[in-house]
Amino acid sequence: MRNIRAALAGFAPLLATVVTLIPLTHQTGIVVLGAAVAMMAGRSQGQHGPMRLLLVPVGALVIATFAVLFHAAHAYGDAFFVVTVAAATAARALGPAAGRLGRALVLPLIGMLIAPVNPGGDPLRTLAWATLAVFTAEVYVLVARRLWGTHEESELPSTAAAKVHVWRGVQSALALTLAFTLGQTVFGEHWAWTVISAYTVGAAARSRGDALLKGVHRTLGALGGTLVATGLAVAVGPHRPIAVVLLLSVLAGGFYLRQFGYAWWAASVTASLALLYALVGVGDTVALLGTRLVAVVAGALCAILPATLIAPVRTGAVLRKRTAECLRTIRDGDYALAVRQLDVLRTSAAPLYAVRRFIPRRELLWVDGLLALAPDLRTLSASPDDPAALKRVRKALGPIADDLRAAVRGPGPQGSPAAAAGAPPA
Repeated sequence: MRNIRAALAGFAPLLATVVTLIPLTHQTGIVVLGAAVAMMAGRSQGQHGPMRLLLVPVGALVIATFAVLFHAAHAYGDAFFVVTVAAATAARALGPAAGRLGRALVLPLIGMLIAPVNPGGDPLRTLAWATLAVFTAEVYVLVARRLWGTHEESELPSTAAAKVHVWRGVQSALALTLAFTLGQTVFGEHWAWTVISAYTVGAAARSRGDALLKGVHRTLGALGGTLVATGLAVAVGPHRPIAVVLLLSVLAGGFYLRQFGYAWWAASVTASLALLYALVGVGDTVALLGTRLVAVVAGALCAILPATLIAPVRTGAVLRKRTAECLRTIRDGDYALAVRQLDVLRTSAAPLYAVRRFIPRRELLWVDGLLALAPDLRTLSASPDDPAALKRVRKALGPIADDLRAAVRGPGPQGSPAAAAGAPPA
C-alpha cells in the first residue's frame, strides 16, 4: 500500500495538470510542458513547500529565455542550457538550499526538451503560458504531497565534498555539450532524444558505476518502451481518445514499477513519448524506432564518458562512506534516520550488485549485513529499548565496523582518508 500511495502521489499531479491545462490552452507544447514538470517534480525527493511556488516565475523566465535564444540560433540556446544545468549541478556545493534552487530551475528547462515551446513573435505570451503551466504543475505536486503525506520524507542531506559537486557540474557540461553537438549533427530534428538521455543518465549518477548502470537501464528501457509503444500506436491507429488513455495508463504503471528498477521507469517514459509523438503526428513511429534507440544509446555514452574519465567517483568509495555514515547513525541511536540511510545505501550499491556474480566485492558484505538489520532498526525506531533487537544490532555491527576500518586502512586505491575518518568504532 505504501508503494501504491507513492505512485498515486506522483501520478495524480500529472493527470490533474493535463486535465486543467487542456481546456485553458490548445497548445500541445504547453500542456506537455506542464505534464513534464509535474512528472519530474513528483519524482523529486526534495522539500516541496509553498515557498517553492515563489520560484515559478523565475523558472518560467528561464524557459522563455531558452526558447527565445534557441529560436534565434541553436548555438545560443544550447550554450544557455548547458551553462544553466552545469551551474545548478555545481550549486549543490553551496548547500541544500542552493541545490533545491538549482533543481527547481532545471526541471522546467528539461521539460522544454520534451515539449519545445516556440515563442514565435511574442516572447511575452510564451512566458505567460510557461508560467501558467509550471505553476499549475507545482501546485498540484504540493497538494498531492500534503494529501498523501510524502512531504515528510525529505531528502537526506548530501555528504559529498564540495569539490565533488563542482566536478559533477563539469561532467554535466561536457556530457550535454557532446549530446547537443552529436544530436544536432547526426539526428536532425530528433536531437532532443540524445540530450534527454545524456541528462537522465548523468544528472543523478552517484558514481561512475551508477552512470554505467543507468546507461544500460536507459537503453533497455528505451528498447522495451519503444517496441511496446510502437505496437500500441499501430494498433490504436487514429483513435485518439484510446491513445490518450493508453499514454496515461503507461505513465501510471511507470510510477508504480519504478521502485523495482530504473529500466521500468525509462521504458514507461519512452513508451509515453512514443505515443505522444504518434498523437501529435510527429513522423512514423515505426520508421523512427531505430533512430530513437541509436539516439538514446548515443546520449547515454555522452554522459558515461565524462563520468568515467573526468574526476570519476568510485562506487566502492561511495559505499564505504555510506556504510560509515549508517554505522555512526546507529551508534548514535537515530534508528529512523538509519532506516532511510539503508535505502540510499542499497541504491548506491546497485552497480556492484549487478556484477556480483562476476566481481565479488567486500563492500557488498557490509551492505548485506546492514540491510538484514532493517527489521530490527524499524523495531528500535518505535521502541528504542527493545532488548532483543538491540542485542542483534550490536552483535552485527562489530564485524562490519572492523572490516570497514581494515578496508580504509589497507593498501591500494580503495583506501580513502575521508571514509576512514568517518568509520565509527565498533
